[in-house]
Amino acid sequence: MEPQKVKKNYHHGDLRAALLRSARKLLEEQGVAALGLRAITRRAGVSSAAATPHFGNLTGLLSALATVGYEELAAALEPALAEGTHATGLVYVRFAIGNPGLFTLMFRSDVIDRADPALVASSDRTSRMFTQLIDELAERQPQQTEAGTRAALWGKVHGLAVLAIDGLLDALLTSRGEGLSLEDLLEDALR
Repeated sequence: MEPQKVKKNYHHGDLRAALLRSARKLLEEQGVAALGLRAITRRAGVSSAAATPHFGNLTGLLSALATVGYEELAAALEPALAEGTHATGLVYVRFAIGNPGLFTLMFRSDVIDRADPALVASSDRTSRMFTQLIDELAERQPQQTEAGTRAALWGKVHGLAVLAIDGLLDALLTSRGEGLSLEDLLEDALR
């Protein structure tokens, strides 16, 4: 019997990016619960210890992945800002639908470090994008405080995004035979 050959995995290139790609693929295939350091590094073809210099631990890796999510969301939102609340809300919900695992991770404080400086910067950038929309809504709803307007806007758009990810939005769109589109629903919600 021949001795079994041990496959050597050498990483060439950007290990940090490869680990983030592996984590994202695993996240989209199996969800947040499947994200373990061993599973991520195995998928990347490296040892668990290889991730430590780049992220420290699993929380660091997931925080970096959530940072990528906020950066991608901000990049998607930016062109829609000039079109107003409805267009921006639509982009937000469509981002969630197109990236359900990543979107979910971005708001999971139990698995990411909300104090991570890169995460704070990227999530703050996304939040600032909504300030313009809040001003627009505040003009239409002068009886609400700015904080109330912000909470109402984010609650409506984020709520629709979560309903979509959880597979509940279709039922809402077709309830009572109205046959609403996502665009119609957002238009109604953001008045």
